[in-house]
Amino acid sequence: MNAQMHFATIGTMILCGLAMGMAFDVYRVACHRFSVRRWMLPGFDVVYWAAATMYVFRALLHHNFGEVRLYVFLGIAIGITGYFGLISPTAIKAISRLFRIGQSICLFIWRIIRTVLIVPILWIVKALARLADVVFVVIAALILWIGKLLAKPLGKLGRWIWQLLLPVRRALRPVRDFVHAVRDKWRAIRDVFKRKP
Repeated sequence: MNAQMHFATIGTMILCGLAMGMAFDVYRVACHRFSVRRWMLPGFDVVYWAAATMYVFRALLHHNFGEVRLYVFLGIAIGITGYFGLISPTAIKAISRLFRIGQSICLFIWRIIRTVLIVPILWIVKALARLADVVFVVIAALILWIGKLLAKPLGKLGRWIWQLLLPVRRALRPVRDFVHAVRDKWRAIRDVFKRKP
Protein backbone atom coordinates (compact mmCIF):
# COMPACT_ATOMS: atom_id res chain seq x y z
CA MET A 1 0.00 0.00 0.00
CA ASN A 2 1.55 3.32 -1.02
CA ALA A 3 1.76 6.54 0.99
CA GLN A 4 -0.97 8.22 -1.03
CA MET A 5 -3.44 5.51 -0.05
CA HIS A 6 -2.38 5.85 3.63
CA PHE A 7 -3.01 9.58 3.61
CA ALA A 8 -6.31 9.11 1.76
CA THR A 9 -7.38 6.55 4.37
CA ILE A 10 -6.37 8.82 7.27
CA GLY A 11 -8.29 11.71 5.69
CA THR A 12 -11.31 9.50 5.19
CA MET A 13 -11.18 8.35 8.82
CA ILE A 14 -10.96 11.97 10.00
CA LEU A 15 -14.07 12.71 7.96
CA CYS A 16 -15.71 9.59 9.43
CA GLY A 17 -14.90 10.89 12.93
CA LEU A 18 -16.43 14.26 12.07
CA ALA A 19 -19.53 12.53 10.67
CA MET A 20 -19.82 10.33 13.76
CA GLY A 21 -19.61 13.41 16.00
CA MET A 22 -22.24 15.22 13.92
CA ALA A 23 -24.52 12.17 13.96
CA PHE A 24 -24.10 11.87 17.74
CA ASP A 25 -25.08 15.53 18.21
CA VAL A 26 -28.14 15.03 16.00
CA TYR A 27 -29.00 11.96 18.07
CA ARG A 28 -28.61 13.86 21.36
CA VAL A 29 -30.66 16.85 20.22
CA ALA A 30 -33.40 14.56 18.84
CA CYS A 31 -33.61 12.61 22.11
CA HIS A 32 -33.88 15.85 24.07
CA ARG A 33 -36.33 17.40 21.61
CA PHE A 34 -38.70 14.44 21.57
CA SER A 35 -38.31 13.66 25.30
CA VAL A 36 -37.10 10.09 24.81
CA ARG A 37 -37.43 7.93 27.95
CA ARG A 38 -34.22 7.03 29.77
CA TRP A 39 -34.88 3.29 29.53
CA MET A 40 -34.97 3.60 25.73
CA LEU A 41 -31.55 5.29 25.44
CA PRO A 42 -29.41 2.10 25.66
CA GLY A 43 -31.27 0.64 22.70
CA PHE A 44 -30.75 3.81 20.66
CA ASP A 45 -27.07 3.84 21.69
CA VAL A 46 -26.65 0.31 20.34
CA VAL A 47 -28.32 1.34 17.06
CA TYR A 48 -26.07 4.42 16.79
CA TRP A 49 -22.83 2.51 17.37
CA ALA A 50 -23.87 -0.29 15.02
CA ALA A 51 -24.61 2.25 12.26
CA ALA A 52 -21.35 4.12 12.92
CA THR A 53 -19.35 0.87 12.79
CA MET A 54 -20.96 -0.16 9.51
CA TYR A 55 -20.31 3.32 8.07
CA VAL A 56 -16.61 3.23 9.02
CA PHE A 57 -16.18 -0.34 7.78
CA ARG A 58 -17.78 0.56 4.45
CA ALA A 59 -15.42 3.53 4.11
CA LEU A 60 -12.46 1.25 4.89
CA LEU A 61 -13.57 -1.26 2.26
CA HIS A 62 -13.78 1.50 -0.31
CA HIS A 63 -10.36 3.06 0.43
CA ASN A 64 -7.99 0.33 1.68
CA PHE A 65 -9.89 -2.95 1.14
CA GLY A 66 -11.00 -3.21 4.80
CA GLU A 67 -7.54 -3.29 6.40
CA VAL A 68 -7.69 -2.10 10.01
CA ARG A 69 -4.49 -0.34 11.06
CA LEU A 70 -3.53 1.87 13.98
CA TYR A 71 -3.79 5.04 11.87
CA VAL A 72 -7.46 4.17 11.21
CA PHE A 73 -8.30 4.60 14.89
CA LEU A 74 -6.00 7.62 15.04
CA GLY A 75 -7.86 9.30 12.17
CA ILE A 76 -11.26 8.58 13.76
CA ALA A 77 -10.01 9.93 17.12
CA ILE A 78 -8.69 13.12 15.46
CA GLY A 79 -12.00 13.64 13.66
CA ILE A 80 -14.16 13.08 16.77
CA THR A 81 -11.89 15.19 19.02
CA GLY A 82 -11.70 18.00 16.50
CA TYR A 83 -15.45 17.97 16.04
CA PHE A 84 -16.33 18.07 19.75
CA GLY A 85 -13.56 20.60 20.49
CA LEU A 86 -14.28 23.03 17.66
CA ILE A 87 -17.61 22.41 15.94
CA SER A 88 -19.98 20.72 18.40
CA PRO A 89 -21.36 23.79 20.30
CA THR A 90 -22.17 25.62 17.07
CA ALA A 91 -23.50 22.44 15.47
CA ILE A 92 -25.85 21.77 18.41
CA LYS A 93 -27.32 25.28 18.06
CA ALA A 94 -27.74 24.82 14.31
CA ILE A 95 -29.28 21.36 14.73
CA SER A 96 -31.70 22.66 17.40
CA ARG A 97 -32.69 25.49 15.09
CA LEU A 98 -33.21 23.07 12.21
CA PHE A 99 -35.43 20.89 14.44
CA ARG A 100 -37.47 23.97 15.40
CA ILE A 101 -37.80 25.00 11.76
CA GLY A 102 -38.78 21.45 10.79
CA GLN A 103 -41.35 21.34 13.59
CA SER A 104 -42.78 24.69 12.51
CA ILE A 105 -42.99 23.53 8.88
CA CYS A 106 -44.71 20.27 9.91
CA LEU A 107 -47.16 22.20 12.10
CA PHE A 108 -47.89 24.61 9.25
CA ILE A 109 -48.47 21.71 6.82
CA TRP A 110 -50.71 19.99 9.39
CA ARG A 111 -52.78 23.17 9.79
CA ILE A 112 -53.18 23.46 6.02
CA ILE A 113 -54.22 19.79 5.73
CA ARG A 114 -56.60 20.20 8.66
CA THR A 115 -58.16 23.36 7.19
CA VAL A 116 -58.38 22.11 3.60
CA LEU A 117 -59.26 18.43 4.14
CA ILE A 118 -60.14 17.36 7.68
CA VAL A 119 -62.42 20.24 8.73
CA PRO A 120 -64.58 20.08 5.55
CA ILE A 121 -64.84 16.30 5.81
CA LEU A 122 -65.89 16.54 9.47
CA TRP A 123 -68.41 19.23 8.56
CA ILE A 124 -69.86 17.05 5.78
CA VAL A 125 -70.06 14.05 8.14
CA LYS A 126 -71.84 16.13 10.80
CA ALA A 127 -74.24 17.54 8.20
CA LEU A 128 -75.02 14.05 6.89
CA ALA A 129 -75.58 12.82 10.45
CA ARG A 130 -78.02 15.66 11.13
CA LEU A 131 -79.77 15.00 7.82
CA ALA A 132 -80.03 11.30 8.69
CA ASP A 133 -81.58 12.24 12.06
CA VAL A 134 -84.16 14.46 10.35
CA VAL A 135 -84.97 11.76 7.77
CA PHE A 136 -85.33 9.18 10.55
CA VAL A 137 -87.69 11.41 12.53
CA VAL A 138 -89.79 12.14 9.42
CA ILE A 139 -90.00 8.45 8.45
CA ALA A 140 -90.89 7.43 12.02
CA ALA A 141 -93.64 10.08 12.12
CA LEU A 142 -95.02 8.88 8.76
CA ILE A 143 -95.01 5.26 9.93
CA LEU A 144 -96.86 6.18 13.15
CA TRP A 145 -99.37 8.27 11.23
CA ILE A 146 -100.02 5.48 8.69
CA GLY A 147 -100.21 2.97 11.54
CA LYS A 148 -102.89 5.03 13.26
CA LEU A 149 -104.85 5.32 10.03
CA LEU A 150 -104.71 1.57 9.49
CA ALA A 151 -105.40 0.75 13.14
CA LYS A 152 -108.88 2.27 13.10
CA PRO A 153 -110.46 -0.06 10.49
CA LEU A 154 -108.40 -3.00 11.64
CA GLY A 155 -109.47 -2.35 15.23
CA LYS A 156 -113.11 -2.37 14.23
CA LEU A 157 -112.55 -5.55 12.21
CA GLY A 158 -110.84 -7.20 15.19
CA ARG A 159 -113.65 -6.31 17.56
CA TRP A 160 -116.22 -7.64 15.08
CA ILE A 161 -114.29 -10.96 14.73
CA TRP A 162 -114.00 -11.18 18.53
CA GLN A 163 -117.79 -10.79 18.83
CA LEU A 164 -118.34 -13.47 16.17
CA LEU A 165 -116.16 -15.88 18.14
CA LEU A 166 -118.19 -15.39 21.32
CA PRO A 167 -120.14 -18.69 20.98
CA VAL A 168 -116.91 -20.57 20.34
CA ARG A 169 -115.29 -18.95 23.37
CA ARG A 170 -118.27 -19.90 25.53
CA ALA A 171 -118.14 -23.48 24.29
CA LEU A 172 -114.39 -23.70 25.07
CA ARG A 173 -114.72 -22.13 28.52
CA PRO A 174 -115.11 -25.53 30.34
CA VAL A 175 -111.96 -26.78 28.66
CA ARG A 176 -110.12 -23.66 29.73
CA ASP A 177 -111.41 -23.99 33.31
CA PHE A 178 -110.34 -27.65 33.41
CA VAL A 179 -106.82 -26.78 32.21
CA HIS A 180 -106.55 -24.05 34.85
CA ALA A 181 -107.75 -26.44 37.57
CA VAL A 182 -105.22 -29.12 36.57
CA ARG A 183 -102.47 -26.52 36.53
CA ASP A 184 -103.43 -25.27 40.01
CA LYS A 185 -103.50 -28.85 41.40
CA TRP A 186 -100.10 -29.58 39.91
CA ARG A 187 -98.65 -26.43 41.49
CA ALA A 188 -100.15 -27.34 44.87
CA ILE A 189 -98.64 -30.88 44.74
CA ARG A 190 -95.29 -29.50 43.66
CA ASP A 191 -95.32 -26.99 46.54
CA VAL A 192 -96.05 -29.82 49.04
CA PHE A 193 -93.08 -31.84 47.81
CA LYS A 194 -90.85 -28.79 47.93
CA ARG A 195 -91.67 -28.13 51.58
CA LYS A 196 -90.57 -31.63 52.65
CA PRO A 197 -86.97 -31.85 53.92
